[in-house]
Amino acid sequence: MSESTKHKFIFVGDVVLQSQPHFDAGMQALMAAAQIRGCNFEAPLQGLGQPIRKTGPHVAQRPEAPLWLKELGFNLYNLANNHIFDYGADAMYKTEEAIGIEHVIGISNDDAAYGMTLKHLDGVKYGFLAYGENGYGALNGDRMDGHAWVNAPQVNQQINNYSKEADILIVQVHAGVELLNVPIPEWRQRYRELIDQGADMVIAHHPHIVQGVEEYKGKPIFYSLGNFYFDYPSNHPAWNTGAVLELDFADKALQGYQIHIVQKEKDLIKLQDRTFSDNYMQVLNDLLNSPDYEAYVDSKAVEEWEKHHAAYYAKPFNGLASYSLTKLLKHAKRTLFNRQIDYNMIWHNMFIESNKWLVERAIRNKMKQQ
Repeated sequence: MSESTKHKFIFVGDVVLQSQPHFDAGMQALMAAAQIRGCNFEAPLQGLGQPIRKTGPHVAQRPEAPLWLKELGFNLYNLANNHIFDYGADAMYKTEEAIGIEHVIGISNDDAAYGMTLKHLDGVKYGFLAYGENGYGALNGDRMDGHAWVNAPQVNQQINNYSKEADILIVQVHAGVELLNVPIPEWRQRYRELIDQGADMVIAHHPHIVQGVEEYKGKPIFYSLGNFYFDYPSNHPAWNTGAVLELDFADKALQGYQIHIVQKEKDLIKLQDRTFSDNYMQVLNDLLNSPDYEAYVDSKAVEEWEKHHAAYYAKPFNGLASYSLTKLLKHAKRTLFNRQIDYNMIWHNMFIESNKWLVERAIRNKMKQQ
């Protein structure tokens, strides 16, 4: 087999830049050896558009971000994520233009966002698709422009069709429960369905921390690459730890893959050694394959309900999920000055899959405890 038929791709997780990234020598070498180098570009550029009505933060990144990433070698940008529409369609499209439309996947109007990007390398046809879970920018029938929605009715058939046009079909999905170190069973089932329809692999991000890997019908599912370079405040100990996925192809097939763990230290991305990376991933894979996996997820669902989601359900109606003097005073203030129902919060609870599925699990388990 000639060298020209061998290809290496690199994928990393979530990127939001407020500072200029730099790579250590190991990361530079890894990037230089690859033909396709992809990242999840998590938010539009600052100074564009107007903030939309939504729950949660509005996130944007420095106008120089596309140039910085291009200088580092990136040439494929997933924009199908939950923050790309934070400042509306105008900001989304101008961000796409700044990156270069030919390098962007997963956004636009209905037809274009769901379309496959096909790249020809030495006679091999590599297909790329990108989707996100439901959200304020998803193409779910509420808007004309935004990001492709992974649970849209047409997705399964489209993947089936695209798999016949590409030699290798790579599907990225931005979905999952944030800061949970395993995927919930509902997302595992959905990603396996994508494999059933013809995807050759699923590469996922959104939880902001790394999750494990499994093979289904001989095809890999990478559940979360975590944060790669995410300039946003967090106290989570794994916030600045990410996974770099190295894929090796030959003769129109995946020959192997390697997960490299990286650490962000200020503005430097440092590549960890093979032993550290393998051990890090083994812990996550053991958790994913544990006989106690689903019980673990259920316990985390209850924990998240008690920490966050109970309040999310009370807040739209100015209610209280738990009681303290501070909460009672805030409740009195809201009752006097903000009597409107927060429909955005209700929508957030009911229609974003990760929230809905996690709460369903929590409620079922809480009822068992009664």
